[in-house]
Amino acid sequence: MAKYNAKTTGTTQVVVNAQGGEGIKLSPEMEMVSLLASGLDGRFYEKESDRESRLVEVIKTVGKKDPELVAKALVYARSVMGQRSVTHVGAVAAQSVLAGNPLATRFYGKRDHKKNQGGIVYRLDDILEIVAYYFLRNPGMPLPNAMKRGFKNALEAADTYELAKYQGKGRAVSLVDIVNLVRPKPSEKMQDTFKKLMNGELKQFNTAEDKNTKSGQLIAEKVKSGEITKEQAEIELTEAKAENWKQLIEDGTLGYLALLRNLRNITTVASDDVFTKALNMLVDEKRVRKSLVFPHQIDIAFEILMNFYEVPQNRRNPLLTAINKAYELAIPNLSELFTHGRTAVVVDTSGSMRMCSVNMNINNSKRTNINSKVIDKASLIGATLAKGIGADLYSFDYDCRKMSYNPLDTINTIKNSVIQRTTGGATIFSSIFSTLDGKYDRVFVISDMQGGDTILKNSSYQSYVRKYGQPYIYSIDLQGYGTTMFKQNQKLINLYGYSADIYEQIKSCEINPKAILAEIRKIII
Repeated sequence: MAKYNAKTTGTTQVVVNAQGGEGIKLSPEMEMVSLLASGLDGRFYEKESDRESRLVEVIKTVGKKDPELVAKALVYARSVMGQRSVTHVGAVAAQSVLAGNPLATRFYGKRDHKKNQGGIVYRLDDILEIVAYYFLRNPGMPLPNAMKRGFKNALEAADTYELAKYQGKGRAVSLVDIVNLVRPKPSEKMQDTFKKLMNGELKQFNTAEDKNTKSGQLIAEKVKSGEITKEQAEIELTEAKAENWKQLIEDGTLGYLALLRNLRNITTVASDDVFTKALNMLVDEKRVRKSLVFPHQIDIAFEILMNFYEVPQNRRNPLLTAINKAYELAIPNLSELFTHGRTAVVVDTSGSMRMCSVNMNINNSKRTNINSKVIDKASLIGATLAKGIGADLYSFDYDCRKMSYNPLDTINTIKNSVIQRTTGGATIFSSIFSTLDGKYDRVFVISDMQGGDTILKNSSYQSYVRKYGQPYIYSIDLQGYGTTMFKQNQKLINLYGYSADIYEQIKSCEINPKAILAEIRKIII
């Protein structure tokens, strides 16, 4: 089999994929989307540096003919998918294809959350990361004018809260550095705020973290002066934190993401009454929807708690029950999807899915790295879809098997049953279609899309189509290697990455097979 001289079939480019099977090269547009959705962390078959280089090249390729799509895809990845680092790299790569384009200044501007329009600066610290990466890749070079104008506009549109929260003190690039670079002209109302920022006098607002930091500082001073001992300080600090959580929870000022981020602390120090109120906030459907929290953020909170062994025994069960309920509430209208026909959900449990980790973050301000295996995330999506829409559940690697599950079980119980059925080894996609139990209207395949075989010709897939007709195939690619196992047709829907966004896209997919590109083109910059 030729390794470097790829075959072409019409507009379809057949290549040898990473596992040695026959795959189909994604179009540049879809390869760009797959990378943006799945991020730049290293993969089983690909190093982080190689993924970064591939992203830069594909942005240049797409940008030559459609720079607007590049800009909108990056904004979509940041504001809808919740991606960060990959969009910062992409924003720097995009500056060459947007040079001289009137869109460029708006692209590097601030995203207006209420109007749902604007540029790549979803939060002010996006500016810091983009500038830091630009200088890393272009040492000694000045910022491009479009970046400077966009960042200037973003700073001028920021309020005092944002400027205080995202100062970036102690970072290689701080907000003070950005002000010196782009020279914003604040309104009369904001001039005092900018003056305090530049003088290092701008204080953060009374957030949960800020309140507890201040408590710690005050108690540390007491220890230093000899007023109390270290043992007494530990007791006093616990009491101070408990009082802070009580105030923030009872007056309703604790945001949903802050609640998720601090569940461990609340569980450890809060009173029974406050703890119960915190759980009620966690499963408040209106709060879940209003916060726009992604299900994977709740999933990470669950993982952290499962590995935190100081949770009081009497609080463990109600806490995990609430986490499971919150996860399900974060999947919008999933139970209303596909009320017609039969659906199969097939999870890849092969060796590459078991051996490769993914790095997630529970919020956008502090990274919490959880070295979860890709199989964990694939199984979670599979369990979520199976339970949410009453689908049949399968797992596959070198062979495929149908799984039984209790729809009354929790998402995590179903997920773990998939993982426990894993045998590892090679990935044989043709095993799926020789195992499927009769005619399905749609088949979800959740995988890294690297198979050791081919389903392009003379395969069980072709036999299945001849016998039952062409089902919709939802190819959920969690790794973004740039190839797929399925040939593009009107019933193939490509979805990428571990994001709540996939559930929103699924709603319209059977109406528009190219749903993700259609959604990206709707973005207003």
